[in-house]
Amino acid sequence: MELKYAKGLKQWSRKWEDATNKSPECGSLEQVMKSMTAEANETADVHLDVRQKLSGAVLDTIKHWKNSNYQKTFVKWKQTVAANEGFEKVQRPWAKRFVKVEKAKKAYHLAARTLEQLKGQLDIYERDPMTTTDSLKKLKDKLSRSETENDKSKDKYKDRLNELDMANQQYINEMTVEFEKCQSMEKLRMEFCVKTVEDYLKYIDVSKDPRLTNSFQNIQHGLNEVSIEEDLKKYADSKGTGMQMLWPAFTEYDQSDSYPPLGNLQMKDTDSGNHFNVYDDPPPAQLELAVESSSSKWYPFYETTPPQLAAKKNPFNGFDDVDSEWGDNNSYPASQPPTNQVKVMAMFDYHGAEADELTFKEGDLLVQLDEEDENGWCRGLLHGVEGLYPGSYVQRVK
Repeated sequence: MELKYAKGLKQWSRKWEDATNKSPECGSLEQVMKSMTAEANETADVHLDVRQKLSGAVLDTIKHWKNSNYQKTFVKWKQTVAANEGFEKVQRPWAKRFVKVEKAKKAYHLAARTLEQLKGQLDIYERDPMTTTDSLKKLKDKLSRSETENDKSKDKYKDRLNELDMANQQYINEMTVEFEKCQSMEKLRMEFCVKTVEDYLKYIDVSKDPRLTNSFQNIQHGLNEVSIEEDLKKYADSKGTGMQMLWPAFTEYDQSDSYPPLGNLQMKDTDSGNHFNVYDDPPPAQLELAVESSSSKWYPFYETTPPQLAAKKNPFNGFDDVDSEWGDNNSYPASQPPTNQVKVMAMFDYHGAEADELTFKEGDLLVQLDEEDENGWCRGLLHGVEGLYPGSYVQRVK
């Protein structure tokens, strides 16, 4: 995110710096515009530094801490396996006693249910006149054995519970020891997380960076110094009615003056396009000078530029649709391909991941052949090898 933001700011700064240079802005307002593009460039550098610190110091610290405190086994973390084994070791003796308690409980409840059933059957036999003495005696003997079995199972159930109660405190103590081991490790993890977040905030807090502070102060100072009237006067003095006048003046013939051969000085009929010698009788149609020599002095308001060529130097040319570049999608002015090769310097080390990418170190000088594309890649030369590289990793050499 930091890298993408920085690349966007770099592109915006380059495009609008070029747009400002080609615009009719001059004087104090021009300086404000340039200070804004400079601020964008400085902000991009700040966020590139943030990205470098996050991907370097913070990420390296996290990896080092992870490797030091967490070791991977075949399927699980070694520390997780050790914690599980510790808890299982403590639980095993207590679990065995608990199984005995449950078994004794089940036996006692079965004996108690059998006793209740025999008591109900005896009550039925005693009220039934058809019951024989022998049957009644056998049922009473069975009831007596059931009572004895019930008492035994009850006592055994209580004994098992007493044994479990005696082991409960030891179980609690041993489980506490194992749990504290996990708690101490969790404390280390939480302390590391707090320290990492503190470092993260320290790196991403760019509000106190002197580069940004100076950029904002430059913009504010430029705004305070803006004088619209002075800017208008400066533009008028350089491009308008206030510029130096070069009126035609009488000059005496001087043999030392060099003139073009008479045969080369021709004029043409703008209607027919036919050329004729300057000393021939010109046709009645409107005449237009066909050669460019010192004719600029004939147009006092345009310095060395005749009116028919003034449109070519119109400062608004090429910017008629500037407003459209600020559309709803916040698009930027389309960049033009460079006419000259540009030298750039690597700000960071970069190792090319693909065969068509360049590999360089910080401080290496490259020749940029194309402007950065929409994906942030540039084409350039390094030691005679042509390839691609990320535009955010280099800076133009002035």
